[in-house]
Amino acid sequence: MAATETLLGGKLAKEMSVSESSGKLDEKTTRCVPTSHYVPRTTTESSGCSDTTFLGDSIESLQHLEQEVEEGNVEYKLMLVNPSPERLVRLISQLKWRLSEGDGEAIYELGVEDNGYLYGLTDEQMSASLATLTAMAKDLQAEASILTTRHGKHGKVCQVLVRQMRDADKIRNIRVAVCGNVDSGKSTLIGVLTTGELDNGRGRARVNVFVHKHEVECGRTSAVSEQIVGFDTKGNVTNYTFLHGSTWSEIADRSCKILSFFDLAGHEKYLKTTIGGMTGHLPDYCMLLIGANMGVTRMTKEHLGLALALRIPLIVVITKIDMCPEHVYKETVATITRLLKLRGVRKLPFLVKDEDNLATCLKNIENDRFVPMFELSSVTGDGLDLLRKHLNFLTPRIQWSESEDEYGELLIDSNFFVTGVGTVVAGTVTAGIIETGQKMLMGPDGNGRFRMVQIKSIHKRRQPVKSVAPGDSAGLCLKKVKRSMIRKGMVLVHPDARPTASWSFKARIRVLYHSTTIQLKYQPVIQCLTMRQTAEIVAMDREVLRTGDTALVSFRFVYRPEFIKPGMRLVFREGRCKGIGIVDSCYTDKELREETLFPRRLATRATVPSAASTEPSCSSPHAAAAPGPAAPQPSKTIASGAGPSTTNSRQVSAIASR
Repeated sequence: MAATETLLGGKLAKEMSVSESSGKLDEKTTRCVPTSHYVPRTTTESSGCSDTTFLGDSIESLQHLEQEVEEGNVEYKLMLVNPSPERLVRLISQLKWRLSEGDGEAIYELGVEDNGYLYGLTDEQMSASLATLTAMAKDLQAEASILTTRHGKHGKVCQVLVRQMRDADKIRNIRVAVCGNVDSGKSTLIGVLTTGELDNGRGRARVNVFVHKHEVECGRTSAVSEQIVGFDTKGNVTNYTFLHGSTWSEIADRSCKILSFFDLAGHEKYLKTTIGGMTGHLPDYCMLLIGANMGVTRMTKEHLGLALALRIPLIVVITKIDMCPEHVYKETVATITRLLKLRGVRKLPFLVKDEDNLATCLKNIENDRFVPMFELSSVTGDGLDLLRKHLNFLTPRIQWSESEDEYGELLIDSNFFVTGVGTVVAGTVTAGIIETGQKMLMGPDGNGRFRMVQIKSIHKRRQPVKSVAPGDSAGLCLKKVKRSMIRKGMVLVHPDARPTASWSFKARIRVLYHSTTIQLKYQPVIQCLTMRQTAEIVAMDREVLRTGDTALVSFRFVYRPEFIKPGMRLVFREGRCKGIGIVDSCYTDKELREETLFPRRLATRATVPSAASTEPSCSSPHAAAAPGPAAPQPSKTIASGAGPSTTNSRQVSAIASR
């Protein structure tokens, strides 16, 4: 409690009331990939709804839903009893529209009028309506399954999920980052979800999640690992079999939706690994685990602030409820609820205890402010079914399909050598289609150059494939490439994209916390996607920066140039001092010296180190000969409104620990 009071007091509390007019940025550019990839989300601020109307009344007494809308994947139907052939054709066309709106998923509310009134149906009417809906779904190669059943005014009201079957190469993949304090049960929970077997209380379930031997010995995660959970058309988990554990290929063959869980480290000394996992793997959701017996610790606040800074939707899971006294559990729930409701955070936590509460989650799943909270035990299994059902409802946050027509690009986050195969790089495809046998540029190296390489084979979900699309995590075997030539933070880019590396870049940053002040020559560690390197501030539009300040700052990498593009989200830190920002423009040293973007009073101070003139060129040696459109030149002007979202930065300032 003392830590919480310290968090709420002093300078950090004042920063929550920073004026909205300072340092604003269009919220569409606040994630790590281009804006077009993300699904627009609704908030209560835009709709003018209060917190009460957002959550609605309790489900037990709920008699009215919101008015039905033409767009979206939710459809209200009073009844579907013995429709005529002409009406059945119209109903199938309507279902096809709802499925396209929901990317293969639709929610039907049976027994509900168009205005949202829960009228209710008799048992006979409901059975006939379900039979009609099942026949409609079968005509579109989909299946219908009942989610929840509740009482209306005159009978039953059913919420039905209609999910379309998909080809193996079109399976929906949702990425979930699992974070939280050390010993909060992250690896154990992932092991229970993926295998279906409860833990024995001594860490048996987490063994299959760990990557290294020392992790098994000490019981702590030190490297990011990936595990998958598949759901079929009826919402059943496809991982579980009675005879043996399912392989990834078997799970993919039986699934129409796959959730990829990224197990992140919880210990403080692995914080840079956790930040790299949150930025480099581009998660759709962040599942924050809190041990009920430990409460909200400093690292819990660090991870919560990181998720808020990167604008990743939250799912809070309170674990170990079987070994926690009642008064300690209530204090833990009260603490995390109070943090989420802080003025600078303004989230709406909602504790899920039964399926009726789960229906409320489904109703508000498209709202960023809504934070569902689950309580469970990986030993007794209490609360696991509710979490599984909620995970089944999750929808992708990133519209990867819109970037399929762009030049291919893959972020390299690891590399290894396989005997008899060769050098393999692993990472996430962010744009374009990458195929076997394709030639791509890999770099930048220490001199900022890109080298032409050829892809020998591709693996996705531990099985060979011919191509991968945006949003896929894949391993690529490269032909005649030494492992010593590869480092984390490199990229594979199509030659027609004509990539270049940059020594310097400008970014609109916001200081989340700093014990004193930030001035010129300050050298924090920059983490942007999979790239991590120290950079020095060589110019800024203010004399000094303090906690909560926003500024346009020019950085210069200390060791080597990097592949960085405008619009990328970055995190910079030095010890417990941290901040966020968005890249505005990238420059070579010569271009940086010629720029006059800062006020004259600071122009004389914004100098570049003399060693910059001796740095090698950062342009690709293949750029001149590569066909395709000319590479865009850096912009010579900066919009006055650019910068990190003030509201979002206040969220992290309110959470960040000293």
